[in-house]
Amino acid sequence: MILIDLLKAVARQIEGFVRHDLKCDEETAYDAVIDVLYAYVEAPGRYDPDRARLVTYLTKAAKHRVQDRLKSGASRAQREENFASVVELGQSAPKDILENFVEASRAVERLEKRLSERDLAVVRLILSGESSTEALARALGLNPSSQEEMRREVKRHRDRLMKILERLGKEDPDDPA
Repeated sequence: MILIDLLKAVARQIEGFVRHDLKCDEETAYDAVIDVLYAYVEAPGRYDPDRARLVTYLTKAAKHRVQDRLKSGASRAQREENFASVVELGQSAPKDILENFVEASRAVERLEKRLSERDLAVVRLILSGESSTEALARALGLNPSSQEEMRREVKRHRDRLMKILERLGKEDPDDPA
């Protein structure tokens, strides 16, 4: 019982030093003191009595914990602020979203007029990120005799479709197709 009272008194004393010197809130100081006390109990050999008194050693360790927490809190706040500003800047106005949708719809209509169903299926695969030669060959309906021939045919069709898409992108969207 006496040991517990002594421990509480030392913890209050260290907490007071930390709060006074670092001007931090009670909870942060208390958490740091408790962490330091547990760390000392787990590894008492780290304390060197020739260098400082135990209270001084524990107070210094608690101050370092508080400083680390304050720095990490400030860093987190800065990251959140930076993220918020990026998200704010990255949001499009509703008018822009609607205009982009209308423009994309017109581009799809122009594509549908110029491409066969087979070519449209391949374009959909390409735009969704598909790069497998076999998948593109299936969509094209190719059944070549060798793997090398299949690669050549898929590349030829892919290049042709990419040129069509490139030309479509250069066209004036207000000019009816």
